[in-house]
Amino acid sequence: MSNNIIVTIVHDNSEYDKSFVKLVKRYHDINLVSVESLSAEDFRRSLLIILQVNLTDPKTLRPLREKMLLPERTQVPVLFLLNEFSRREVVQANMLGATDYIAYPCPNAYFINIMGDLVSRTVEKTWSKLSHTQEMALKVSLKVLDDAFENAMNGEKLSHKELKNSCDLIIEATAKDGLTDWMNAIRQHHNYTYRHSMMVCGYLISFGMHFGVKKNDLQSLSLGGILHDISKAHTPLKILDKPAKLTADEWVIMRKHPVNSRIILAEGGWDQDLIDIAVHHHEKLDGTGYPDGLKGKQISDIARMTAIADVFSGLTDKRSYKPAMAPEKAMDIMLDMEGHLDIPLVKAFSSVIFSEEDKILVNQK
Repeated sequence: MSNNIIVTIVHDNSEYDKSFVKLVKRYHDINLVSVESLSAEDFRRSLLIILQVNLTDPKTLRPLREKMLLPERTQVPVLFLLNEFSRREVVQANMLGATDYIAYPCPNAYFINIMGDLVSRTVEKTWSKLSHTQEMALKVSLKVLDDAFENAMNGEKLSHKELKNSCDLIIEATAKDGLTDWMNAIRQHHNYTYRHSMMVCGYLISFGMHFGVKKNDLQSLSLGGILHDISKAHTPLKILDKPAKLTADEWVIMRKHPVNSRIILAEGGWDQDLIDIAVHHHEKLDGTGYPDGLKGKQISDIARMTAIADVFSGLTDKRSYKPAMAPEKAMDIMLDMEGHLDIPLVKAFSSVIFSEEDKILVNQK
């Protein structure tokens, strides 16, 4: 995994609007440092450096120039938040080596997009450590997934050919090089919905390989993983990215996404197995799930498998309102979810996640 794991925010003693700090915390761990304490190690550890300082103050500029000349600085993008967006500020930011700069305060959505684009530059550098097959699969599939969500949001049909081809690349990469490096690279993507979709896809492919399913069935599983939350393209960002648990009313909206996915995929002419995954991955064996309240044998094996991959991904990924959970802890929780998850399948899923030694311990529960 890359050592670039945080966003470093550099500040001085000026009084500025610092609302953006909460936005950054939704997606990344942060490191708050002063200009004087900014170090080479901060550059090495950071996905992005954000500077909110007075670029017209010589007392700030002198030490900042020294820090920006550190060799490690060239490895990470730097975003300057400009107070007045004056010519003087712009010139200083460029002279200091700004990767980008924006006037701040600005709309939250604009800030998030700028931050996401810059973080992605760092993340993509880490992809070079992947095998050629893994890197190609990751780049192609994220682009195709982005297009799929954009099309769904605009009411346009999803491309069967592009999605299936990208899934074939993922299957090939997983077969050749395994799951671990792939997942480590995906975990650094800034968009949670994309990250979650790709992780569920990867888990389902490995799950299917564990059971020895045929290539066509692996493609169905991988497509199901990528598209299982496709209707979240219509879910308001204020709900998807809310930095707290959802209210009862917000949960009503969120729980509509399987039904909306049914509509999107059915109108797009997708196979019934894929629709089954998207619609029923929140069903529970005891009948208390949604949207159809299916129970026991009414829930297909592929929906049960997807439910397991979905829950595990959700538990082990960081969200704005919770830290990432250790895989061992997540598996313990899932093994106690009898009536919700298929426990024999959960134990089989542990074979995808853990080493042989760990699997023995999990399967004894």
